[in-house]
Amino acid sequence: MKRRKAMKKVLIFVLFLTLVASFGLFATGAAEVKSPSNEVTLYYSHSADWTDPLIKEFQDRTGIKVNLVGAPTGELVARIRAEKDNPLGDLLWGGGSDSYQVIIDLLEPYEHAHMNKVLAETRDPGNRWHGTSIDPMVIVYNPKLVSEKDAPKGWGDLLNPIFKGRIAHADPVRSGSAFMALVIQLFTMGGDNEVGWKYISDFVDNLERKVVGSSTLGFKGPADGEYLVGIAYEEGALRYVHSGANLKVVYPIEGSSKVPSPIAIIKNGKNTENAKKFVDFILSADVQSKLGDVHRRAVRSDVQLPEYMTPNEKLGDFYWDTVWIGENKDRLLNKWKDLIIGK
Repeated sequence: MKRRKAMKKVLIFVLFLTLVASFGLFATGAAEVKSPSNEVTLYYSHSADWTDPLIKEFQDRTGIKVNLVGAPTGELVARIRAEKDNPLGDLLWGGGSDSYQVIIDLLEPYEHAHMNKVLAETRDPGNRWHGTSIDPMVIVYNPKLVSEKDAPKGWGDLLNPIFKGRIAHADPVRSGSAFMALVIQLFTMGGDNEVGWKYISDFVDNLERKVVGSSTLGFKGPADGEYLVGIAYEEGALRYVHSGANLKVVYPIEGSSKVPSPIAIIKNGKNTENAKKFVDFILSADVQSKLGDVHRRAVRSDVQLPEYMTPNEKLGDFYWDTVWIGENKDRLLNKWKDLIIGK
């Protein structure tokens, strides 16, 4: 009888421990269930003057708070690399696609809500980054200093002796847009071969082996009369023209490129679902249709560009191969540096 009572007490005690353990596991599980996030962290390198209104509109529409971290693209890429084991950001927006390619394994594939409306050549084939605008390179000149007869019509005209030492062009080693120009000039003027590099060598001679300190001087220098012509990114050149500057924009007859300026979701971020909503928002028709107001070029095929922009289909057929360019960037820049120092 005593033994039966003892066994009964043991069973009750074991049952008690089981219940306690079960409650503990339940409580732990409950603690791990996260409530839906109401924020997203955006790493961005675009100018705040045109992106901040769009970001505010996203917040107003969705109620999602956007935590902003602004810095040059290179710094943000380095930050994403450093945080790969514990990402603190959710999105990267700004810079060129070659910057995204070097961290491609740290980006989350995503098929956004507008895939069939966006130009296919403006996104990564694996959907790990998506172009939000197209940034072609253009030639600019000061019409008060350059006659219509002598005005450049393409890359080849930059070899004209009248422009010798009077071309504003940034250093491709330091400037992403100047590097874009180098690649576009190389391939539209012959290719990565003897012909193409002969053109680049002659172009460097006409620069008198001198480059300007920043990409903005590509359009500011000619407008201010310090240079006759310049190579510039389209958005900056158009913005300066519409501010009243003495500047004309030329889309090179040999072609430019549909170089995308992307956005990407950072892999294993803490707010991935909200990051997807932000990508869908930026690539929506109503947001893309506003880009022309800030001199940027939409990536959607159903959005009409401003009249002062050459249509996308007339930018030329040079394909900006991000993978190839990323693999060959150092080699191209080393050849450029050799030409600049006269090797």
